[in-house]
Amino acid sequence: MVRTLPSSSATHQKLREHGLHPSKARVAIYEWLIAHPVHPTVDMVFNALRPQISTLSRTTVYNVLRAFVECGLAEKVHSEDLELRYDGNPASHAHFKCTQCGSLTDLDSIPTSVPQTVGLPDGFIPHTTAVTLWGLCKKCASKHLRKTLNTAFAE
Repeated sequence: MVRTLPSSSATHQKLREHGLHPSKARVAIYEWLIAHPVHPTVDMVFNALRPQISTLSRTTVYNVLRAFVECGLAEKVHSEDLELRYDGNPASHAHFKCTQCGSLTDLDSIPTSVPQTVGLPDGFIPHTTAVTLWGLCKKCASKHLRKTLNTAFAE
């Protein structure tokens, strides 16, 4: 899935609104993050943009993504395999993690708010909630179904 790329002038304005100077690396990373909602790792962003920006380093990508998180342009997404990913959609939403291919998909229609009366022990104060569902994405589910059907007909 690829989203529409924002114009460079819109990207420059967005970065400035969030207190960031629109450097070449920041503009390229933000536009790539928005256009490719795959919840990338630092390495994924680096590998995608390195051919276009020969001076780009992994450290720069990490620092830019960290700055985006700190100013509210992106969110960190932690998965069960301790792989840190980044989400260009900072609005509250749930995720679906495919247990077969590892893809991570936004689920905007699933509520992510948890009532304060969720049953926490006295003195606990939650500050964030992350909702992730695990299973097979549409592509992997289709492959699984075909494999299951082929096995059933072979018997």
